[in-house]
Amino acid sequence: MGVQLIFVVETDKNCKSDWIYLKETLEYFYSFDQSNVKLEPVYMGGKTRYREKQREIRSLIKKYNGASETNESIVLYCFDCDEFDSKKEDFDFLEKVEDFCHKNGYKFVWFCKDIERVYLKEKVKDSDKKKKAAQFKAKKGIRMVNASDFLGKTFNNNKSNLFRVLDDLAPVLTRKK
Repeated sequence: MGVQLIFVVETDKNCKSDWIYLKETLEYFYSFDQSNVKLEPVYMGGKTRYREKQREIRSLIKKYNGASETNESIVLYCFDCDEFDSKKEDFDFLEKVEDFCHKNGYKFVWFCKDIERVYLKEKVKDSDKKKKAAQFKAKKGIRMVNASDFLGKTFNNNKSNLFRVLDDLAPVLTRKK
């Protein structure tokens, strides 16, 4: 049985910054059989375009699941929380996309206030995101990441629920001790 993990991320195909952090995380913190687990990024090109990716997601699922009757696909939507604590529209947006994920059987992953603040502990200008992610990878910044920052239960600055979501995918993924 093969499993395809589809990570739908806010960044675009040119920048790929979110995927860099996620892929580094999967490879450093988790064990998985790379011959039976396929990692697939889908780039939203902005978080408000999350609904527009349904056709691409369905196509990936159909292609992968069609290759074998035992294959399955799991979709994980990843969102920044932005100003959830001071802007009602940001908080309302998170509730809306969480409901969207629930209704569609997708996993809901969040990063407060954004992915860079969880991994780098700093706010990064949009124009620097690609460069910062490349530096993070090149300098093996994943080794400096605190795993407890990824076990959030509620939205909280510099935290994420990523490990809670990934840990639920056992035995497909197993967190390294």
